[in-house]
Amino acid sequence: DIQVFSDGSKSGSTGGATGGGSVAYQYGIQIDRRSFSLGRHAEVFDAEAHAALRGAKAALQAPSARLATDLWVFLDNLEVASRLLAHSTGSSQSVFDEFCSVAQEWPLRPRLPHTLPGAVKIRWVPGHLGVLGNEEADKAAKEGAALPSPANATCTLASLKRIANAK
Repeated sequence: DIQVFSDGSKSGSTGGATGGGSVAYQYGIQIDRRSFSLGRHAEVFDAEAHAALRGAKAALQAPSARLATDLWVFLDNLEVASRLLAHSTGSSQSVFDEFCSVAQEWPLRPRLPHTLPGAVKIRWVPGHLGVLGNEEADKAAKEGAALPSPANATCTLASLKRIANAK
């Protein structure tokens, strides 16, 4: 199996940049690590969803995915975890929809004849309890929040709600 740990982070105060990160393991070996920025107009919720999607897409494309049965995605945001495999109408809706597409692609990926199709499985993991993958994803997310904002950064629904509530 492949295990993906993902996380989101916001630098500084509520006006800080938001970033995400994911780390993937197979056979106890790190096979992927990524960090990214969503800019100042996204929330940690959005970054968590993006990180899960990016980690799952990387796992699907990994050469060693043909040896894996299941893809496990672990994250410490219970709301994102509960919505990843369902149609969503809230913030980052397109990310949740794309994650569902990746989950449908997983059993269809090229694999060895003895490898079962498997499925994408989502699990909540408590944050900051020393779970290695979760701690590494947290570091990657903090690094992502420190990266420059992308040129195509958009304002998410969750961010718009925060701004409206602040005003």
